[in-house]
Amino acid sequence: MPTKTDQPLDAPLSDFLTDKSKRNDSGNYRRNAERVVREWVAWTNDERSTYTFAALDVTDLEAYARHLKRRTDDSDGLAASSARKYYDYVRAYLSWCQRRPYLAENPAKSARADEPLPDADEQADHEQQFWTPEQRKAIVAYVEERAYEAIDERGSDALAEARDRALVATVGYSGVRGGEVLRDRNDDRRDGVRWRDVDLDGGTMTILEKGKQEYTDTGVPKQAVRALDRWKQVFDPPNDEWPVFPTLHAPSLASAATAGLEAEGHDESEIEEIRDDATALEICYEYEIAPPALTTAGARNLMQRLSKAADVPGLDTEDGEYLELHGGRRGAGGALLRTKGLEWAQKHLKHANPDTTMKAYENITAEETAKEAGEAFDELDN
Repeated sequence: MPTKTDQPLDAPLSDFLTDKSKRNDSGNYRRNAERVVREWVAWTNDERSTYTFAALDVTDLEAYARHLKRRTDDSDGLAASSARKYYDYVRAYLSWCQRRPYLAENPAKSARADEPLPDADEQADHEQQFWTPEQRKAIVAYVEERAYEAIDERGSDALAEARDRALVATVGYSGVRGGEVLRDRNDDRRDGVRWRDVDLDGGTMTILEKGKQEYTDTGVPKQAVRALDRWKQVFDPPNDEWPVFPTLHAPSLASAATAGLEAEGHDESEIEEIRDDATALEICYEYEIAPPALTTAGARNLMQRLSKAADVPGLDTEDGEYLELHGGRRGAGGALLRTKGLEWAQKHLKHANPDTTMKAYENITAEETAKEAGEAFDELDN
């Protein structure tokens, strides 16, 4: 009778992914892990002729690490950080297999095995976009004027403009990640922050934090509170279960309205009659059917349009550049770091370790250090 060690390398993969779904790992993690591990199994079978756990050893993982390194050398290849992430997925899978036990030891944990991996490209983190103060002012001024004019003309019908103003202010000032307040199609737990989660008086919002995968309160500065408060007045949600940032995509609203009516026991003919007399959004209001939240993908498309319309400085919008959601978070952290210091930036961004904040804003701290050093030398020389 064959033992577990005689099993093919991908034999327990479905169980590994199932176990991941029982924990707090996101749908994105499971999807990416499955893709990477399957690619690794195919590469190991083809290039190394290694098919079973019993035949797997350090040399196979060392060769895989070297394979990833070669891919980073191609002009259109992997980033160094992606190569290391791919290796991490495989190492995590083999650690799970070792505990079952398909493996006596995890060869991916050997220092020899991961030595060929490229160095972590810490520079890439510094090169990630962050909203500069000028860019934040430009996009905020644009959505502010746009919402003001729309509300002046259409009143409570100016939903898109008022919502977009609140979203830009929330992303630009609170430092939240898009996935913490919007809907992620790949993660059922992330269905968008709800009005029950927002305390406008206290200036806080309860989010499912991306890093720790835990619910936590985060601070919402007054600039974002004002925009959210005005948005809530225009939106006028029937109850606190409605999303703070709903989609206004007509087909999505129609699907939600139909599903809500079906859930309330209306048959097909009744639903058709109701649909003939009102828009999908009107039905949602009348029957208190919560519309879906705006997705992260939808928000990215929105930011592309807003960035172009606002003529944000420093962006080549014709070439596809736009103010990214995560850039708003990084910009908020950078603003706090410059004005309030490292500790405030760390608290606002919910970084568990100050080293994370230091690494993310090493370019800013270097600038500040240079400035202070220059002033110190001026003082001494004079």
